Amino acid sequence: MFSKTVKAFLAVLGCGLFWAVCAEAQQTIAIESTDHNEITFTQPIHAGTLVLQPGTYVLQHHISKGKDFIRFMRVEKSEKLRLTRAYTGWYTDTDLIKAGEANCRVERLRSKTEGTKVMVISEDGRTRITQVMIKGKRAKYVF
Repeated sequence: MFSKTVKAFLAVLGCGLFWAVCAEAQQTIAIESTDHNEITFTQPIHAGTLVLQPGTYVLQHHISKGKDFIRFMRVEKSEKLRLTRAYTGWYTDTDLIKAGEANCRVERLRSKTEGTKVMVISEDGRTRITQVMIKGKRAKYVF
């Protein structure tokens, strides 16, 4: 029905489309911080076994019992009214609430990082963090 040339062309085209879809499905994206070292996620994201809901977070590295962790602190902002003799007005109050922490591996860098950055990958319908770099640290944290 089809010639061998057409069949070969369709096979190559199909493989090329399959490769393109797979490459798109595993695209790595960098999310960089704001001026206040806050990272904002617009969809649920996985960090190790932790699932972070959409929102703004501050990232902190800490060591517990010889293991390295990245702590995710959710940023909650609220408007409050200040009433004093000298000043009356609204101000923004910021609270950091612990959302969780994930175990990581530390890889040393030659110089301090310029800003906080999170590398994420989307695969199998899930978005997960692959590595974190925190402003002023000489390390990257790999999940």
